Amino acid sequence: MEKKYFGHIEVPLKRIHIELTNICDFNCLFCPKSEMERPYGYMETGLAKRIIDEIGEEGLTEKITFHVMGEPTLHPDFFDILSHANGRGVKVGLTTNGGGLGGKVGSELLNHSLLQIDISLQTPDARSFTLRKTRALSFESYLEGILTFFHSYRSKWPDTIFKFRFLNTRFSQKGIEKKVGPVRVISSTEELRDTFRYWAGRIYDTLSVQGEQRELAMNRIGGLSIYKWNVVEVYPNVFFETYVLEDWGNAFDEGDVWDAWGGYCFGMRDHFSILHNGDVILCCIDFEGKTSVGNVKRSSIREILSSDELGEIMAGFRKFQLVHPHCKRCLGSRSFAAWLFKPLLSVAALKVLKPFFYKRTKIY
Repeated sequence: MEKKYFGHIEVPLKRIHIELTNICDFNCLFCPKSEMERPYGYMETGLAKRIIDEIGEEGLTEKITFHVMGEPTLHPDFFDILSHANGRGVKVGLTTNGGGLGGKVGSELLNHSLLQIDISLQTPDARSFTLRKTRALSFESYLEGILTFFHSYRSKWPDTIFKFRFLNTRFSQKGIEKKVGPVRVISSTEELRDTFRYWAGRIYDTLSVQGEQRELAMNRIGGLSIYKWNVVEVYPNVFFETYVLEDWGNAFDEGDVWDAWGGYCFGMRDHFSILHNGDVILCCIDFEGKTSVGNVKRSSIREILSSDELGEIMAGFRKFQLVHPHCKRCLGSRSFAAWLFKPLLSVAALKVLKPFFYKRTKIY
């Protein structure tokens, strides 16, 4: 099949992130919110709609995802923007911390069909939930709100993909823990399997699933390992996924970092992001917006993605070379040995292995 390009990038992308707001009602210790210096705010509603229109008209992506930093449902016009996307035929994914699903937000969401809902569960028990710093919300209320919403939404929109995300802390991040203290959620294979079995059981009880289907999923969970990325389909269109704790491109590290001499990432390959102020950035990990290549308030997405600056960045990526200084730091290392081998590992893991697993696994 002939490749299709829009400016310097191949389309359609897997997703385009639209950050409706970087304001969040959670204060998770493992999140770079505490390190973020850019101003808090909301994307202008008219701008959000114009972005969605251009994305839809140009066929740039398989879906848009309301996600980068912040809790998107806190935007005052969230449902107006969501309705606009639905009306334009643009497929929508929502990434949410799940805190509002048991209340008015969840009730209103029942009136909207989404392609996918990702619930950043991350901390799946009362002990680890304390890392979320949610003030008045208890773990029991959080749990019941999510499960009640899931049952109601699944009953009305059975084709919507649900993904429950869990935090894998087997590999500690010294930069984070030096600032906030120990971050321990799922740190062993035994914990991983027990956690997935517990949550699968709650899902099955909610959906009244019994028998062979339940047993098969439990057997798959029994084969999981903490040392790798895991995705398990526990029910049709219902997935559990582990996310490895990361340092957000050395964001928490106050010491010296050796800039990477090369490497590979998925920025502008399977996604890019648009921040609430209109800045277009290379990837979703750049929470500070340091890789901005343009702003949609001043230029169209086509103009930004056709710019000479982005052309140079993409030419470098194709040769496994990093042009942007923030990319060099993001993939950089704190030791000479890591500096030497990390770029090679990033190429092997992201260029070769991850696409292989994408083809074998329903990931969405």
